[in-house]
Amino acid sequence: MFLKDRYGNASSTASSTAMAHYNEALDLIRLYRGDPIAALDAALAEDPEFGGAWAARAGLLVQQTDKAYAEETAKSLRAGAAAHLNDRDRKHLQAATDWAEGRYQEGTMRLARIAQENPRDLLALQYAHVGCFFLGLQSELRDWPLQALRAFKKGEDGYSYIQGMAAFGLEECGDYARADIYGRQAVEADPRDGWAVHAVAHVNEMRGDLDAGIPWLANNADQWAPESGFAYHNWWHLALLYLDKGDTARVLDLYDQKVRPNPDSSVILEGIDASALLWRLKLEGVDVGNRFEPVANAWQRASEDAFYAFNDLHAIMAFLGAGRTGDAERTLKAMRNAAADSGDNAYMTRKVGLPLAEAFVAFEAGRYGECVEKIAATRGIAQRFGGSHAQRDILTLTALHAAIRGGFASTAEAFAAERLAHKPQSPWAGRLARQARALSTKVAA
Repeated sequence: MFLKDRYGNASSTASSTAMAHYNEALDLIRLYRGDPIAALDAALAEDPEFGGAWAARAGLLVQQTDKAYAEETAKSLRAGAAAHLNDRDRKHLQAATDWAEGRYQEGTMRLARIAQENPRDLLALQYAHVGCFFLGLQSELRDWPLQALRAFKKGEDGYSYIQGMAAFGLEECGDYARADIYGRQAVEADPRDGWAVHAVAHVNEMRGDLDAGIPWLANNADQWAPESGFAYHNWWHLALLYLDKGDTARVLDLYDQKVRPNPDSSVILEGIDASALLWRLKLEGVDVGNRFEPVANAWQRASEDAFYAFNDLHAIMAFLGAGRTGDAERTLKAMRNAAADSGDNAYMTRKVGLPLAEAFVAFEAGRYGECVEKIAATRGIAQRFGGSHAQRDILTLTALHAAIRGGFASTAEAFAAERLAHKPQSPWAGRLARQARALSTKVAA
């Protein structure tokens, strides 16, 4: 007789040992900890016909947005299709197939429907939530977890993790007060929950609240950081707060010790944070030494994949920072080819990724007017290529610095005033506003 998983969902295995490994994987996935693929592989070693485990494995791999996992993804999809599958498993497998074939929107919506029809399926909810993040579906990022809360009681296994997802969605929709409450409640229930910690970190980042933000991350790191595959990103958030404070020595130390402790790491998601932090430091005129070079080396293998436009832009940041304009041009060429194709990434590249990549190349070449124009024309729809508000803030920062360097005083003041209005507590916003005013004074003299 087939068993039920830890949330009470019907499965496609009768092996209690396989189910124990699968339940462990569900725990690791929701916490972004350890090695969930190893746990799924252990489940499949016990029961190779466990179709739900194959579907979960494929779903996890495709959402790494890394072409390097294509072979393992295909293996999981093939094995899953030949294994025991109930109706829910079959839909999970089809969603992973959608993602593998570039239909990110369709796969994400399929996962959402699974979660709506099976509200105790936290795996479908989490994969849909991650899909929303990659596609910039901000309302859905908030609403789908709120829908799922109906199926759980407070304190029940799974409840707090849904709260953590809801917290991030609420933050991305600008509901900072509720996001803070939900996120803190989730972390109180399980301090290891890096996603919920991250949701509150976003609230503090968007408010420019260093007094709350720095201790929130620094004082709780012994809970959320150990064994976390997501820790580098929360350390990145802490580094941003110190950058806001103007403590660039601390930022560089966090980069070396926590954000990028292995300079040779080839993990795409780590490379995004490394590129983004170094680019921010570059904008501020901070000497980062040779730190761009190993990041550029790591991006080299994916430089012409054109697999996901958000990644491509960050590869270009690293190449430009390292002075490797030839590599940046190769990635730009691959993006242009991708933009002419079909599929979700083609749309994201055409509408958002490519004009932004061209803007960053223009910035590095000193064509500041072109940089400002391209970013100003695109940033209003930039959520369509994914990322968070905090991550996409690099667009406004780059445009603002381009305006200052190019002598566009009114434009610089406009961007600076916007930033200061959103983050009146932020020392960084204040510094940029002063730079913009100084430029206006100089131009008027």
